[in-house]
Amino acid sequence: MSSRSSPGGTSFAFRLFVYFGLAYLALIGVIGWLILESVEVSPGQRNSILLISVGAGIVGLVVVGLLARSTAAPIAALTEHTLELTEGESDVLPRSQVRELDQLGLAISKLEAGQRKRVVQAEHATETLEMVLGALRQGTVLFSEADEVVYANPSAQELLGAVPATLSGLAPFPFQNAVRECRETHRPVERAAEHGKPVRRLRAVATPFSTDNRILLVVVDVTDLDRVASIRRDFVANASHELKTPVSAIIASSEALQIAVVRRDDSSLGFAQQIERSARQLDRLVGDLLDLSRLEREQPELEPLSLDLLVREEMERLRPVAEEKAIELSMELAPTQIAGSRRDIAIAARNLLDNAIRYTGAGGSVGAALRTVNGEVVLRISDTGEGIPTRDLARVFERFYRVDAARSRSTGGTGLGLAIVKHVVESHGGTVDVESELGRGSVFTVRLPVLDGDNAGPSLA
Repeated sequence: MSSRSSPGGTSFAFRLFVYFGLAYLALIGVIGWLILESVEVSPGQRNSILLISVGAGIVGLVVVGLLARSTAAPIAALTEHTLELTEGESDVLPRSQVRELDQLGLAISKLEAGQRKRVVQAEHATETLEMVLGALRQGTVLFSEADEVVYANPSAQELLGAVPATLSGLAPFPFQNAVRECRETHRPVERAAEHGKPVRRLRAVATPFSTDNRILLVVVDVTDLDRVASIRRDFVANASHELKTPVSAIIASSEALQIAVVRRDDSSLGFAQQIERSARQLDRLVGDLLDLSRLEREQPELEPLSLDLLVREEMERLRPVAEEKAIELSMELAPTQIAGSRRDIAIAARNLLDNAIRYTGAGGSVGAALRTVNGEVVLRISDTGEGIPTRDLARVFERFYRVDAARSRSTGGTGLGLAIVKHVVESHGGTVDVESELGRGSVFTVRLPVLDGDNAGPSLA
């Protein structure tokens, strides 16, 4: 049993002894006085009566002490067991022979059991809340009425860099203003700010509690969301512009063609050819947009695929275009197998080869090399074209990005080919990069996981 400090005041048994003892002595004294006053006795008899009264008083006090002790004992036992119960040294209170004390013990046991259950529930709820808040990607900071930080989850530490002990140390500063304004207005306040290295775009919402002046600050990293929204806006603007260009050419050429036909002018053939070129460019652009939309929406269906045969097939498909420009095509294709979507990989290979031929001048060369290196399939498409400036290398895979917009349109490019290539390669667990030197050509390198020989299955050309 654990040691406990002695309580102040006198015990219940002592109080009973004093109260009943004094009452008993008073009773004995009154009886003795009445006897002496009502009966004539001799001095010797008076002394005997006094001795008898004193003896009866002593005996009575002993009896009163025993009765007081026996009466207080169950209460003391109940008190001791109750202390053991509250300190966790006992689970239940023992039953008492005194009915009232037994009922009191049962009531105390039920009260303690209910309290223990509520404590367990509160601990469980606290643990659950800690797990939920700890798993959230949003930073959560709770400020007390005195502007002290009561709680901050791990995400708040990551987003803010460090969570201070008080509001005055919170960074970025606009979030401090949000908390103070929220406390003054008792309304949610939203703020956005840039913070950290590298710089991230953070948005915070300060929300007041309805019962007191505590403030909950929730911080969200919206850097990627803002970037996606910007990309979406740029994509819509660029797509509209790219679609408008051939459509405008078709409309203008159609009007000119009608005039030439009416006048029976020989230039009508040229206008008809211009309409055809613009229509084909529009068809390619729409086709690329549909391919890109499908690739972003669907996951590729993988199957064993002979990449060397597929690249050779795409090279032969584009050979007439290369021969028309007197471009030499070369292939060094080692037999390799990957797990991939034949349709998607073919589109990627075709776009890389078409891009190389499109930007290589007459008399140049385009080569395709394929081999396996350290468990990876490495495809290199090289050309001796005009090359890409160093400042543009990081952006060539962006949608509608062109190094030379005027020349790209004149060659029939849509600005989506390399974006499609990047999406196809990454959806197959690979990477694509480019090396280029202005005036000396470019090399696009695609790396894909090699197909495990145990699961190769039949090759598909």
